[in-house]
Amino acid sequence: MSSRHCHNSTSNILDNIMKRLIPLLALLFIISLFGCLEEPKPVSLGSSVSDRGLSMSKFKTEDAKVEVYLISNEAVDGELLAKALDARGKEIGRAKQTLNLGKDDAKLVTFTFDANVPQEDVLKFILDFRKL
Repeated sequence: MSSRHCHNSTSNILDNIMKRLIPLLALLFIISLFGCLEEPKPVSLGSSVSDRGLSMSKFKTEDAKVEVYLISNEAVDGELLAKALDARGKEIGRAKQTLNLGKDDAKLVTFTFDANVPQEDVLKFILDFRKL
C-alpha cells in the first residue's frame, strides 16, 4: 500500500467524521442556548395576602430578585414576606419588605434574596404576611 493511498484513506475518514461532527456540535450549541433561556419562576399570593384584599397584576423573577405589582382594595400595612420554595414545597429562602398601602392603592414591590439562597433549587415563590 502506497503512502499516497493511506493519506487519501485517512483524509476520507476525517472528512466523514467532520461531516457528522459539525451538525452534532451545532445541535448541541442550539440546545445549550435554549437551556440558558430560563422560564420565569411562578409567584403566588398566600391566603394571608389575598384575605387582606390584595391582588397581583404582574410579576417578574430574575436571579435573586422578585418583583410584584400589588393592588389593594382596602388599606393594608405589615411586613410582607417572599418565600422561595424548592421542588418539595420546602422553604429555602426568604426576603421581606414593609408594605403600607391605602385604600384603592397600588405599588411595585421588589424583594431581593440573600446570595446564599440557591436560586437553582428555587421552583416558585409565595408571598405572605409575617405572622404576628
